This record gives sequence, structure tokens and C-alpha cells, in this order.
Amino acid sequence: MYMRLILALLTLAATVTMADAGAGKRMLGPEIRLALTGITLDGVYSDSLFFSETYFDDGLIRYHDINGADTGEWTVEDDTFCTFYESLSGACFFVERDGENCFTFFEAVEDDKGMLHPAAEWTSRGWNRDEESTCPTPPEAEI
Repeated sequence: MYMRLILALLTLAATVTMADAGAGKRMLGPEIRLALTGITLDGVYSDSLFFSETYFDDGLIRYHDINGADTGEWTVEDDTFCTFYESLSGACFFVERDGENCFTFFEAVEDDKGMLHPAAEWTSRGWNRDEESTCPTPPEAEI
């Protein structure tokens, strides 16, 4: 009986630990900066278009997709991640971490009172290309 109780508690602890590994956890500004600085993120937009972005330590960004490439700047403003480009449009996003290596971006939209909230649907999802992706669904796009 005692062993069953211990086994049940260990199973519960493992389940809680897996849930806390970051699945769907909204990231705060310092977490975003720490996670994305200096990496290349491969990803897909919600329409399945593949993209890749490198976030340099100095705030510069290099972007490319099947339609071309661009450069610009990235910043973290409060708890949003913002990307602005030389020729493409940019925006700010709330970021959720889905596992160790998956970041889901929701565009920051302003309500009637001027408060920012995440859009109802995700805009893009990406992962550090140097590590195995933990995104919920494997990428199906190719460049």
C-alpha cells in the first residue's frame, strides 16, 4: 500500500513537471530577451509559410522567407517582442513558450481603452534551429 502511494505521488509529480516545462506559458520581457537573443529562429506562419530570423545581440534582425530577405531591428517592450524591418511591416507580439524549444507569437492588439492583448489566433510559431523543435505539430513547410 505504501509503495502504491509513493508511485502515485511520483507519477503526479512527473505530470506536473511536464506541464510546467513551458507548454503554453506566457513569457515575460526578461524571459523573452534571454531566450531569443543571439539565436536563429526557424518557423512557420499560421498560413504555413516558412520563415527564418536571426536575432543579433545588438538588436539587429535578419529575416528571410521564400519571397526574399530583409533586415531591421528587434526589441522587447514591456512583455512584448517587437520586430521592425526596413521594407516589411513589423509588429509587437506576446510570446508563449510551448515546451523547451517552441515559441508561439500572438500579435499584440489594442483594445478600446488602449490596453494591449494577444490576438485570439497565433501569428507564427518558431524554434531555435540549433536544437530539436518541441512545437506541438511538426513543421510541414519547406524553403
